Amino acid sequence: MNKFNNLIVGSGISALVVYKNSSRKPQIFTSDKDQILRSKNFYEYDFFGGNTNIWGGYINLKRHNKFLKSGKYKKLFNKKIFLVRKIFHEHSKFSNTQCLFNSKNEIFRVDNSFFDKKLIKKKINRIILNKKNIEIVTESNSVFTNQLSLCIGNLSLIKLLYDSGWVDRNDIISFDDGKCSYVLNFLINQKSNYYIPMPLVEIIEKLLFKKSKTYKVINNSFILQKFSNSVNKHEINCEELLKMNSSKIRYYLSNHIANLRINNIPIRKFIKHKSKKINVFCSGTVKKYLPGPIIQDLIFDIIINQ
Repeated sequence: MNKFNNLIVGSGISALVVYKNSSRKPQIFTSDKDQILRSKNFYEYDFFGGNTNIWGGYINLKRHNKFLKSGKYKKLFNKKIFLVRKIFHEHSKFSNTQCLFNSKNEIFRVDNSFFDKKLIKKKINRIILNKKNIEIVTESNSVFTNQLSLCIGNLSLIKLLYDSGWVDRNDIISFDDGKCSYVLNFLINQKSNYYIPMPLVEIIEKLLFKKSKTYKVINNSFILQKFSNSVNKHEINCEELLKMNSSKIRYYLSNHIANLRINNIPIRKFIKHKSKKINVFCSGTVKKYLPGPIIQDLIFDIIINQ
């Protein structure tokens, strides 16, 4: 019987932060399917590294600096797993947006080596709660753990809970989100929305090579990604949500699901009702929708709730 004291499901930035912030390093299980999952506002890369290995990570510098006042948050960044670097000139009106880089000055991506040979690529099919432990059922066998951290995308999480019999097809899934679109520079209103410049050269690079390795520090650009400050509240039953669409990677538009709930119960609280030995970390555990970069809030949520 394969038994672990602590286990993480997922391998994106949430899983990495939980792993690096653990005193005893957990075992990691991650999807081996290499597929895009899409339904309604949910859109995620179901493979090693998750969405982090598609988009990298923008940072809201003001919120990041606010969180640095927390000793635990600051301690994590002092480990230099990832570095916060500017991508816009200091006097640019977009200078509040920075980006995570690695030590090679490349846009940060999750690498196998970060997990110290603790990584197993197996798709998790369902979770079974036993009296003494938690059973993780894969396509080939079962493993057991005393503690479990679910660090998968919001849509993958709902599907796993459904396959585990924890949610029913008629249960109501609710969440907060905003609109994401593209505008030209002379049409912006920074008081009402959050903007991230998308230089034409970077758009071409992504079309040719699928993702950028680095960014040149710039002042402005003609095309901007626009994140609405207004919050849209959504409700959908589980059965409808799990009617997923096949999709190709969408490099330029992303939704930031927040305040994920099942039957109006916050997702973390819902799971804690099932077992206090299970925690969950994803954008849906962030209580409030934020326009633009959300990574700093996701990391802070992990630091204070792990």
